[in-house]
Amino acid sequence: MKQVHKSAQSGTVLVEFAIVLPLMVTMFLIIVDLGFVLREHQILQNAAREGARVSALPANWINPVNPAAKADTIKQVVVAYMAQENITVNTSQITVNQQYPIQVGALTVSGSQVIVTYVRPLFITGTPLLPTPQVTLTGQAIFRNLY
Repeated sequence: MKQVHKSAQSGTVLVEFAIVLPLMVTMFLIIVDLGFVLREHQILQNAAREGARVSALPANWINPVNPAAKADTIKQVVVAYMAQENITVNTSQITVNQQYPIQVGALTVSGSQVIVTYVRPLFITGTPLLPTPQVTLTGQAIFRNLY
């Protein structure tokens, strides 16, 4: 039986560690990046929900008198919510529809639908698990109008 020296074993461990380390670091960064994507998707959903809630209030009905001002007020609520979480969206990425049909039994009532779209760049791109450099996230919420 051949004796293996301790220095040869530690050299083997060092080589194995050098081979596995880049893979482990890449996997770790992908997991962290996907965690941020999930977090930001939840924030998008919450911002859309807040916008739909505000849109469903009688004071924010987009009437023919000044429709642009009311729609902008609702969109600014969503932008402010996202800004609290350090995510920047502009009003062109937000859609407000106050005539969204909601089926309630035999009745069809109107609701407020708010859709927010956000393109998020990824930390690590070009790996087989994440082949794209960015992810498009969409948040949507619908509230029944109170008017």
